[in-house]
Amino acid sequence: MRFRPALTTALLGSLVLLTACASSQRPSGSAPPPPRGAEPVVAIMSCGSLPVRTVFSGDQMTLEAGSDKYVLEQVRSGSGAKYEVPGDSSTSYWSKGDKGMLVIKGQSYPECEPAGALLLQAGEWVVEDINQGGIIDRSRVTLNFGNDGRVSGRASCNNYAGAYAVAGNRLTVSQLVTTRMACVGAMGQQESRFLQALENVSSFAVSDTGALILKAESGDALTARLQ
Repeated sequence: MRFRPALTTALLGSLVLLTACASSQRPSGSAPPPPRGAEPVVAIMSCGSLPVRTVFSGDQMTLEAGSDKYVLEQVRSGSGAKYEVPGDSSTSYWSKGDKGMLVIKGQSYPECEPAGALLLQAGEWVVEDINQGGIIDRSRVTLNFGNDGRVSGRASCNNYAGAYAVAGNRLTVSQLVTTRMACVGAMGQQESRFLQALENVSSFAVSDTGALILKAESGDALTARLQ
């Protein structure tokens, strides 16, 4: 059994709670939907031992920490982008590149960093979609990101393994190798599509429903959920 750091466990528990909260009631004064055609930018951050979910949309930001949810608006700052709860500067988030400084009700937290590898390493991710084409019924495609920089899993018929590296929300996968079991027909085609998409991955994100989305600059994408 692989050891999971306490922060990873807290991160996952909070992620489930945060995504559930996103589909429940919105607090008064919450941000309206983004303009048509605009996509909110979602990031999972670790501020010391506190995992938070941030959603940036125009000049507004939604911050979710545990069961609490705050809607902030951008204010003037000397550098980066700073957001505060309107009329209450005791809750703020100051974004500087891929990091940030968080204050909630006057309490300052350690510098926030992308959860990145901790999120990927949370457990086995089961792929549910390859390039928006779904996957074959009763087939199994998985992703396991180890804390040793190795990724492995099942590609459809064969097992695979390789190396991966994370920098912020950037993800690269290399040195993929597979077992040699025969894999023909639709299953073979699915396996080839998966391995090609995985090898071309350049970034990752978490959807509003908690799905892991691996994206390639070519447009290929993999969608997976924790088992």
